[in-house]
Amino acid sequence: MNLDFAHPWALLLAFLAILPWRGRPQPARGYSSLAMLPDDPLSAWLDRFLRGCGVLAVAGLTAALAGPFEREQWVERVGSGAHIVLLIDHSSSMNENFAGRYLGGAARESKAAVASRLLAEFIGRRPADLFGLVAFSAAAIHVLPLGADHEAVQTAVHSLGNRGHGITHIAPGLAMALDYFDGQPVTGSRVILLVSDGAARIEPEVGALLKQQFRDYGASLYWIYLRNPKSGSLTEPPKNPNETTSPEYFLHRYFEDLGVPYRAYQATGRTAVEAAIADLETLENKPIRYREKLPRRDRSDWGYGLALACLAILLLAQRLEVSPWQR
Repeated sequence: MNLDFAHPWALLLAFLAILPWRGRPQPARGYSSLAMLPDDPLSAWLDRFLRGCGVLAVAGLTAALAGPFEREQWVERVGSGAHIVLLIDHSSSMNENFAGRYLGGAARESKAAVASRLLAEFIGRRPADLFGLVAFSAAAIHVLPLGADHEAVQTAVHSLGNRGHGITHIAPGLAMALDYFDGQPVTGSRVILLVSDGAARIEPEVGALLKQQFRDYGASLYWIYLRNPKSGSLTEPPKNPNETTSPEYFLHRYFEDLGVPYRAYQATGRTAVEAAIADLETLENKPIRYREKLPRRDRSDWGYGLALACLAILLLAQRLEVSPWQR
């Protein structure tokens, strides 16, 4: 049985339910001869009904005070779609607009604000997918695990449209995003969607480990590169072949060598971001089998509802009661 009580001691108050059967509902009245009174089965049944309502009212209040609830449980779901981990840059450079000017954290047209709004719309158009969320700047931040609560993911994505802080350090974010697939059933497409306006150097040892994890988990990688005029190109080799001054180009080359499906989009404005996300709509949909954790559900409303209905009947009966005759 999945039902439990938060305050089981309150069930001891259930003995009060015998009170409506004790005593008389009306004070005794003298009459010259009981034999002269006709049988009144309707009144007898009405008396039993009203007493029963009193019993149910007490029982309902007792059950509600005990705090009944359904325990949390895991259920298996079957659908079609993809497992998508959103890896979103939350560094200070995301506060700039696409022209490279810093507009502050409240700017509606900062790169972070544009990306978060369009990603939230993308999530709303893919109801069958499972989404997880990782943010990163100087360190990776676990925001939401893979799950089907799209409203929570959309809210979290919107919050990342606010002011960012720190530098762009992408390796910890990639590692955390890949860990989201650990222990997940191998069903559906596995996708990491990277949204960033820059990159950083990945150490060879870390790069080799990430490459192995990409292959082990069978995850695809999509990168929406939010580029401004001051940023380097992903496809044109820099004039100065220095990885520290042109990290985006070298990161792109590293991603191409992962051995997994990879696609990069160089977005230089809102329209380009929309086009990139529209292309992502064509992600392959495969059957998904996953387990979802249902939270604890309070059931005290049933007890309060029953008590309220019974008390309403008793109150109505009291209002319709005829006053006893005067001597």
